[in-house]
Amino acid sequence: MKSASQSIESGKLNFFKVMNLGMAQIVLWGGSYFLLSVLAKDIIAEMSWSYQQVYGCLSLALLVSGLLLPSVGRTIQHTDRHTVLLFSGLVMAIGLIIIGSSSNFLMFASGWVIIGIAMAMGLYDALFAAIGKRYSLNAAKSIVWITLISSLAPSVSWLFTSYILDSFGWRNTCYTYAILLIITIFPIHMHVFKNKEGNKSTLKGETLQSAVEPFRSKLYYLLSANFTLGSVITTSVIIHLIQILLHGKTEMSMVLIAISFLGPSQAMARVIELIIGKRSAIEMSFISTIIIFLGMILIFVSPIFAIPGVVVFGIGNGMRSVLRGTLPLSVYGSDNYALILGRLARLPLLAQATAPFLGGYLIQQFGMVIFLCVISFMAIVNIFLIALIKQAIEQYKLISIHE
Repeated sequence: MKSASQSIESGKLNFFKVMNLGMAQIVLWGGSYFLLSVLAKDIIAEMSWSYQQVYGCLSLALLVSGLLLPSVGRTIQHTDRHTVLLFSGLVMAIGLIIIGSSSNFLMFASGWVIIGIAMAMGLYDALFAAIGKRYSLNAAKSIVWITLISSLAPSVSWLFTSYILDSFGWRNTCYTYAILLIITIFPIHMHVFKNKEGNKSTLKGETLQSAVEPFRSKLYYLLSANFTLGSVITTSVIIHLIQILLHGKTEMSMVLIAISFLGPSQAMARVIELIIGKRSAIEMSFISTIIIFLGMILIFVSPIFAIPGVVVFGIGNGMRSVLRGTLPLSVYGSDNYALILGRLARLPLLAQATAPFLGGYLIQQFGMVIFLCVISFMAIVNIFLIALIKQAIEQYKLISIHE
């Protein structure tokens, strides 16, 4: 295995560039997905909006992101300029400035719509698409390193946001993040993607047919179902993790200790990925799905297993986030990879947007036990989906060889 400082491939995506991309992801995630975890309480107190209204805006952003990702994938596939990634920080900064300046809920929600656009432009799916297109199959290890670094986003962003919030208030926190995004994201992406031609796709004639065909296959639908179920399962557990642990009679002090292990355990997953990286992506996907299920069982069973359960679940979820990029790349290759990744990301993000509401509805109407049973059943279904995906991959590759 190559050392971290070695070039990933002849395109010079070395460890320094990978480190920069990982840090850019920390800033982008901190200015979007993880922002309300810290700011929501102060926003609700000042603006007198409900919890559902404030967090509903995050769901709105995820919804917008999911709807736009196929278009983002097409843009990345058809151009070598990487404009989408370059300007993602600027677009997110505009959204944060609007949120920080908002005097009514419509303005606040509008800011989150813009942030949703930026999330589609600059978070994992867009970045993986750009890297996969440019560096082909050699991008897999780069993706693992980037997610290893960016897995620190919850811990880093929560600490940073809390400090700025305590010192300057929630509005100035939004402005601070906006400035940080403007001065970091554009130069980082410009530096990483400059002076190298990508594998530009013109999508004409037979190429157009080959680009459309993957979206009509059994394999594509199975991958989409697997990614969507995985997104619903992990989002539902993470969003309601405190409630789940409290329902299991875990003391609040222990709950806070347990959830603090989530971020580091996700980083640990990336280390495991590098250690056992010789396994195929489908094997890693099966391991990840099993680990997520085992972590859930430990969390659900007893307060004694709260910390081990969160750690195991975090490892599985960390592996899953890597596989969002590496599994499609291993199956389809770099040809039209950005298009495929954009399409595959749509349903998981839409499901992620609705998961908090659906989970809350199940808990409120039927109780925590029914919610846990539903989530566990979905996890079991996802395990069987992996077996079907493995068969479909073999069939897909046989067809590709004959063609």
